[in-house]
Amino acid sequence: MPTFTYQAKNEDGKDTSGVIEADDAREASNRLREQGLFTMHLAAARNAPAATVTQRGETAPRLLPGGQYVPVGAQTTIHAAPFLVGVPLPDLAIMFRQMGTLFNAGVPMVQAITTLATQSQNGRLKDILKDAAQTVAGGHPLSAALERYPAVFTPIQIELVRAGEIGGLLEVMCERIAGYLEREIETRRKLKRETMYPKIVLGVAGFVILLLTFVQNGMGKTGANLVVSRVGFAAGVGAIAFAVWWAGRYLNQYPAFGAAWDRAKMLVPGAGDVARKYATARFARAMGALYAGGVNLFRAVEIGARACGNRAIGEQILRLAPLLQQGSGLSEMLAQSGLLSPIAVQMARTGEQTGSLDTMMDKVADYLEDEADVKAHQLAVGTGVFALLLAACVVAYIVISFYGGMMTSLLKEAG
Repeated sequence: MPTFTYQAKNEDGKDTSGVIEADDAREASNRLREQGLFTMHLAAARNAPAATVTQRGETAPRLLPGGQYVPVGAQTTIHAAPFLVGVPLPDLAIMFRQMGTLFNAGVPMVQAITTLATQSQNGRLKDILKDAAQTVAGGHPLSAALERYPAVFTPIQIELVRAGEIGGLLEVMCERIAGYLEREIETRRKLKRETMYPKIVLGVAGFVILLLTFVQNGMGKTGANLVVSRVGFAAGVGAIAFAVWWAGRYLNQYPAFGAAWDRAKMLVPGAGDVARKYATARFARAMGALYAGGVNLFRAVEIGARACGNRAIGEQILRLAPLLQQGSGLSEMLAQSGLLSPIAVQMARTGEQTGSLDTMMDKVADYLEDEADVKAHQLAVGTGVFALLLAACVVAYIVISFYGGMMTSLLKEAG
């Protein structure tokens, strides 16, 4: 049976190390977890063909085609690809689901990736898979091939693939990634569905207000003057809107601005709470998936924080993550962050105590998403009604001003 060396912290925060026997890295990590140890580093002992993802800043051992491992510290010569545009999540979910099925059926890796490239309906993904097949055929692991496309494959996907390579469970990890993406797709669909009504109301209200403004500004003007007045006003509004959109998109690339913007969104009454719950749910689901894949707790928390979709919340979690290396438990760290409700924190604590932290974090994510869905629905209805009333008030003001001015002019002429 393969032997693994480990470095971990016990429940009292004291460092401990030793050797453990297990069939693979995932089983070794699970056994240590059952003993109440938080794995900080796990690697295959000499002559043992397995190891897990290491601590931040280290290079994890990687499995090459044919069973050869690249040892810790070794570098693979591989460069980032020029693709800068992402691939839709549904296409990625289907790809990982089919990849897991092919791997589970025993299809060789290069052949499986080539088959997926042939079947893919997305031209960009087809090119990426063809390139990945060539990269793997050249002696690099699949995780290294995916790392070449940071705009397409997120760190959580790459880490899970790498953990699957190391533990010999690549087909399981592909299925897990597919499930994670499918839940993310469903979350985004819920958000779009709940915000559709207020968006339509705001759009129609804005159109009516602009239309009435055109009419009001055009009074007293005829022919070319009227056309110039309306076109000039519309062009001005359009230019301002485009400038604001472009500036926001450009500045959002900078972490400081992005974090400040995310922080500002959380200050909006109602909407801020919904955004916070969805972000923490993403963190919990990502962290649970990574931890279940054998990634050590600190690394799982770090990647989960970056995958939550809210940079302000991500930074808050990353600031507290070192507590894990000092011996604190995950539930204690989450309690100090103030991001989760006492119920969610207690669920995480139960997961720690029972050795089922990965499963419990998935339940925490479900709990937070359910709460966010209810609040998002209530907010959508309230926002729609408020927007309708606001538009009605603006329209009434414009109509009253219009007819009031007309009556004033008529009275002056009559006098």
